[in-house]
Amino acid sequence: MTWVAWRQQRFQVLLSIGIVAVLAAVMAFVRFDALSLGGNEALIDERYGTYLNYLRLVLIALPVLLGMFAGAPLFAREIEHGTHVFGLTQSIGRTRWWATKIAVAGIPVVIAMTVLGLVNAWSSAPLQAVMFGGRLATPTFEIQGLTLGAYTLLTFTLSAAIGLLMRNTLAAMVVTVVVYIPLLGAVANALRPGYGTPITSRYQDIPRDAWVVESSYVDAAGNQVSFSPAGCTASINDCLTAGGVVQQVAYQPDDRFWSFQAIEAGLFAVLAVALLGVGAWALHRRLRLA
Repeated sequence: MTWVAWRQQRFQVLLSIGIVAVLAAVMAFVRFDALSLGGNEALIDERYGTYLNYLRLVLIALPVLLGMFAGAPLFAREIEHGTHVFGLTQSIGRTRWWATKIAVAGIPVVIAMTVLGLVNAWSSAPLQAVMFGGRLATPTFEIQGLTLGAYTLLTFTLSAAIGLLMRNTLAAMVVTVVVYIPLLGAVANALRPGYGTPITSRYQDIPRDAWVVESSYVDAAGNQVSFSPAGCTASINDCLTAGGVVQQVAYQPDDRFWSFQAIEAGLFAVLAVALLGVGAWALHRRLRLA
């Protein structure tokens, strides 16, 4: 059964690993080349500013693309063509058929994407000075560390489960994209700022690589006041000083990057396990051999 599943999925798996290998090689080159610039921020930005913009686009899209193209046809295509009937009438139980295909198609891609996220975190270290908002800010957080693998795991299990439920490859792909993009935005904006208690400080005193999650203006007594930079005739700082107002921010420090990565990867892993449960239910309750 494992050999049959590999024969069916080897093109998608090898293509995914090939894409990851090429990107990892590019990242390794970028790291060593950036280090050769001796920390010169102007040169690093000039040479790699455009690279970072394209890299963000590619790595934001890659988990859903690889997960979707590996997971959506996994069962839906067999059901569409009727070949699942042959597979399930060869003394192979449904659970074994389903679990083997999930493991063969999903595990290599998820591992490869996890490694790519770790390589990117290593590669991007010399570029941190030219990354707006630090490592915790979107979209830098989403393309480094453990999250790439977790996002791929989610999209793979989601598209595989939807494929079993809807029995249509294209529909599974569409639903995966429609669910994944809002989910990613909701987690980044609603949940991630609360993974740890923010630190409150004046804007002028926060570390350069901090992620600002909330900002307000307060008077000398610490009471919130309204302030509009549009009404200033001098510089904003002079205007704030004249009014006795300071900008107060709540921020997450950069040293929480890996703990936040572990929390978010765990969250998406839990969602993926739930989707595996949905797929197992659909396998036994919805899949018919006639």
